[in-house]
Amino acid sequence: MSKQELVFDDDLFVFETVMRVRHTEADVGQHMTVESLTALLSEARLRFLYAKGVKEINADHQGLIIDKLQLDIVSRIRVREELLFEVGVEPIYDNGGNIILKVTRMHTGEIVAKARQHFRGYDFNLNKVTKLDNTIKEALYPHLFRL
Repeated sequence: MSKQELVFDDDLFVFETVMRVRHTEADVGQHMTVESLTALLSEARLRFLYAKGVKEINADHQGLIIDKLQLDIVSRIRVREELLFEVGVEPIYDNGGNIILKVTRMHTGEIVAKARQHFRGYDFNLNKVTKLDNTIKEALYPHLFRL
């Protein structure tokens, strides 16, 4: 498998949240598992969307789904480490875009992981991809807000 470097413009990161690695998220070597890291990335994304007023599913049964995940783990993560998750949005288009995440050790600033989650608008009643509504576009458009 070829390795595609995840390179982000730091100006795109507009949200921060901190989480501590729990014992249940680690393997027998006391390092965080890939599945647990993926779950924390999803939690950071949901905290970001909540902060921007974007509901997972609105009253019309429309929302966002993640259909691709690109993850680059730079360094192993140990139990009880505090991690800083920085979240941003790359420019979006009519029916989707990319949420970007950078994970660093809280006390040293060392980057431990980077991720890109591709999202799309989705109608859960019709079970199909739809265009993003203007409310979501306005909430997520990267040039309308700053950290």
